Amino acid sequence: MAVARAYAAVHGRLLPPTTAVWDGHPIGVWAKNARAGARRARENEELRAAGLPVPSAAEAMTEARQDELDAIDPGWCPDWDTGWQRCYRLVQNHVQAGGTLPMADGEVVVQGEDLGRWVNAQRFGWDPLLPVRQWILENTLGSRRPRKTSGR
Repeated sequence: MAVARAYAAVHGRLLPPTTAVWDGHPIGVWAKNARAGARRARENEELRAAGLPVPSAAEAMTEARQDELDAIDPGWCPDWDTGWQRCYRLVQNHVQAGGTLPMADGEVVVQGEDLGRWVNAQRFGWDPLLPVRQWILENTLGSRRPRKTSGR
């Protein structure tokens, strides 16, 4: 847990790529396995709530462990692709540090991620985004789908 805290303190989030190594520890693989354990626990809880048998509690993360990780980074285990969450958090950190929302490809690249390209992909691919993602983008980054222009 100390390695997770140290990684998050430096990066502003606990969403390391799978290949990440921090202070000699494979934090990326560890975080991926932790997310799998949290998802297993969530699936087991859904089965219990539906009155269905739970095949096994093995590999499921305890609620106390999830709470510890939530305290480090509430977004450490998103319901969606971690690549999306990682780029979102990089953009959020950039904006919170005083930067502007990148709107052009190549404008801002952080940790190998082209944030302008990612923002534009969200804006121009707005309709298929989950409503929760649309809400997050609008309310935390001020990003919206591009306005339609009338063809005259």
